[in-house]
Amino acid sequence: MILSTPARALAIIFTLISISQALPHPSPEASNPSSSQQLSRRLNRRATPTDYVDYAVAGINQMQTWYSASTGLYSNAWWNSANVITMLADFQDYFPSQAEPTTNSVFPTTLANAPGGGGFPGFINGYYDDELWWALAWIKVFDVTQNSTYLDMAASIFEDAKSVWGTATCGGLWWDKAHTQNGAVENELYLTTAAKLANRSPLTPSNGYYLAEAKKAHDWFLASGLINSNNTINNGLNLQTCQNDANVVFSYNQGIILSGLAEMTWSTGDDSYNVLANTIATAAIAALTDANGVLHELCEPNACDSDEQQFKGIFGRNIQFLYSRADVLPDDTKALYLNFLTANANSIWANDQANNQLGLDWSGPDATVTVETQSSALDVIVGAACATI
Repeated sequence: MILSTPARALAIIFTLISISQALPHPSPEASNPSSSQQLSRRLNRRATPTDYVDYAVAGINQMQTWYSASTGLYSNAWWNSANVITMLADFQDYFPSQAEPTTNSVFPTTLANAPGGGGFPGFINGYYDDELWWALAWIKVFDVTQNSTYLDMAASIFEDAKSVWGTATCGGLWWDKAHTQNGAVENELYLTTAAKLANRSPLTPSNGYYLAEAKKAHDWFLASGLINSNNTINNGLNLQTCQNDANVVFSYNQGIILSGLAEMTWSTGDDSYNVLANTIATAAIAALTDANGVLHELCEPNACDSDEQQFKGIFGRNIQFLYSRADVLPDDTKALYLNFLTANANSIWANDQANNQLGLDWSGPDATVTVETQSSALDVIVGAACATI
């Protein structure tokens, strides 16, 4: 089933906010206040839902300066552009009138042009995780447009990974077609994509086709040992021993699986999937945030590559999904998720924003600004907007 978004009915209150507006709003106290005055004002007042929408609009306007209609990509980044599309669709889900002036063009343009722009027909390349990022993007676009063309594309992409699931050295899915890695990201993406397709195409191509894939991916993941004793997820498996490699705990590996598990509860009525999602999410917040509740990647502030610059937003996006959509959420857990989203969104805008450009280190200040840092930060700002309306 597809759950409706109650927040959609409230989005009308924001219809006066335009994607083309220049934001943030100027203060009536001074026509050109100093940066220290602006920072003080931001830190000394509580952000409102309208503020978060304003921040998102401003950040999206900036991000669109990096979009190429001819390639359908942002800064020619491949899997990262799939995550930008997902973030835009999340914003449209709750605030359609603010998003659609951008997305009405971007979604069909990217669907048509990105395979040629990236050189990967059908969104198929040498990496199963890249493919599944695109599948998730088009599922989310289907959710907000109800255009089955997007869902059909997601299903087509999924088949490439499905055709080889279980053939990796340690079971599950290889990360790449060169068979160099077998671990968390690709298998979490497989589970989550299958779970989402199961709730949108429960009878197609046959009854329970996608749910069966989600269940076997879930069972493999639990048996793999990738979830460590701290209830966080390590990145990979040792191909010689098929044991957890005890390597880095990336923020995105804590996030990818969360919405898939929640959707498995929708499909089955079994709350154990929700419980697992909340266990991973709360452990990750405890492990990866600082004393102010701000999320950090271990490579910060100076050693993150373009992939790692994308990671934190993926976690934030999935926390918002649990906050808004999980069927069973204890009050203290719900409060934890809301505080996480607002604390990080507030810190980004107060400390890590200059001229609507959003950096890598959300505690700021940070001169590293790319389409990856921009869209990653926007994920949590959009999450705060969606969670507080």
